[in-house]
This record gives sequence, C-alpha cells and structure tokens, in this order.
Amino acid sequence: MSSRFGGDTRRVRRYSRLLVLLLTASLATLAGCTTGTDAVDQAAGGELRFVSGTPTGQTIAVADRKSAPDVTGALVGGGSWDLRAQHGKVVVLNFWGPWCPPCRVEAPDFSAAATATKADGVEFMGVAVRDTEQNVAAFLKDRRISYPSLFDRPGKTVQRFRDLRVAGFPFTIIIDKQGRVAAVYVSALLRQDIEPVVTRLAAES
Repeated sequence: MSSRFGGDTRRVRRYSRLLVLLLTASLATLAGCTTGTDAVDQAAGGELRFVSGTPTGQTIAVADRKSAPDVTGALVGGGSWDLRAQHGKVVVLNFWGPWCPPCRVEAPDFSAAATATKADGVEFMGVAVRDTEQNVAAFLKDRRISYPSLFDRPGKTVQRFRDLRVAGFPFTIIIDKQGRVAAVYVSALLRQDIEPVVTRLAAES
C-alpha cells in the first residue's frame, strides 16, 4: 500500500481512517444510530430549516444565519454550562453517544481539533444523549477526549434545535461568535473537515 500512495504514510492513515468511518457509518444505520421513534419533532415550525444540512466544509452565509436557542445543562462529571456565556467564541456542539459507532470514530478527531483551535477562541462541547452518565464518563476518560460534554439523556438540548429537523446521530452544529447558527453537519466528520471551518469562523470580525 505504501508504494501505491508514494510512501506517504500520513495519507495512507487518512484514507484508512476515512474507510473505517464510512464502514462504521453503514453499520450504524443497521444498528440504530438514526433517531427512530425518538426523532426530533419533524413537524416543528421555526426559522431554521436546514433539512439537508450544510455541505461539509461550508458555512451558512452571514446574512442567512439565525440566532441559536439558549442551551444550558449539567456537565458530565459535574459543573454546568451556558451557551450564552460563550458569546465572542465559536462554539461547536457535537451531538453523540457511546452507543453510536460513527460517534466513537469521530470523537478523537474532534478532540484533536478542539486542542488545536482553543487558543483561537473555539469552544467544543459534546452533547451526550441516550446513555448513562457512567458510560459517557468512561468513554471520555478512556479515549482522553479533551473537551467536556453535557449530559442530555432525555434529549432536551436536541429538542431546542428541533427546527433544524435533524434525524440521526452524530450531528454537529457550529455557532458563530455572535451566537448564530453558522453550520449544521448531519454526518460524522474528520479533523480535516471541522478544523478549517472553525478557524475561518474564528477569524470573522
């Protein structure tokens, strides 16, 4: 394989990781990573209607961005978090669960991106759903995930974004420095997908 890719081992690893991501995403569909009967209210009204999500690597035009809803909650392991207190930062909300194979593949890439962009004013926050706090905490510790997660087993935070009409996990919502929804990604992402986006948003005036 190294000869095929000209000895570029980093490229080999990237393509191998992407292949794993695609395979696990396919398995997740069979295993129930879609929301099923617990889906976000598909009939809900509102201004935000990104049914197909934002294309990977792209953001919503500034003029079309709408304010994000208020998000508060308890952090896994203790403490609390309030989205309103993050004004002036780019916030990445990643909705996930340890039971979801693509979520598990995605988490290390998000962790690396979170570490790399923290100094630029980017805040990564997981939103863990449909699992026990013990399982979520164990996953975060075992994988050494660098950013915290809200514990949202009932899906209350998901419901706050119901107007986005997202119907599966994982999904990621990026909020700009003015508290507006700047992107909605409805599939698992790699570091090279998410990091350039949040870096560009952090540089916005």
